[in-house]
Amino acid sequence: MEIIRFKRSDEVTLGRLLHEGLSLYTVERPWLDNKAFVSCIPDGNYRIKRVDSPRFGKNMWEVAEVPNRTHILLHAANYPHNVKGCIGLGKGVYTDMSGVTSSKKAITDFYNATEGLTEMDLIIRTGVAHA
Repeated sequence: MEIIRFKRSDEVTLGRLLHEGLSLYTVERPWLDNKAFVSCIPDGNYRIKRVDSPRFGKNMWEVAEVPNRTHILLHAANYPHNVKGCIGLGKGVYTDMSGVTSSKKAITDFYNATEGLTEMDLIIRTGVAHA
């Protein structure tokens, strides 16, 4: 699985998640030196694993082994203020590039596409994401 970040600003980080034919958009907080709860995570190679979250429920995907960070989930979120260092998924991007659209539908599609899996590799990089 790969997330290719294509927009970074002082307000938002947007990207494209690609996984075995599935293509979704991502929304994160801006880069603030990897500070917990306020920053997107650094580009890099990670593992994502299933975890139970007190807030978001059972069987969530969590990005593991991020330096100095924990509890980084992939969950429903349309805007960067909806995530606290996590990654929100969407079906599209708002025209003003402030966030992603149809997040609950995107999460459903993502969890359906990863059903039965318990962990995966995740590459996060900055680049150009094509449709």
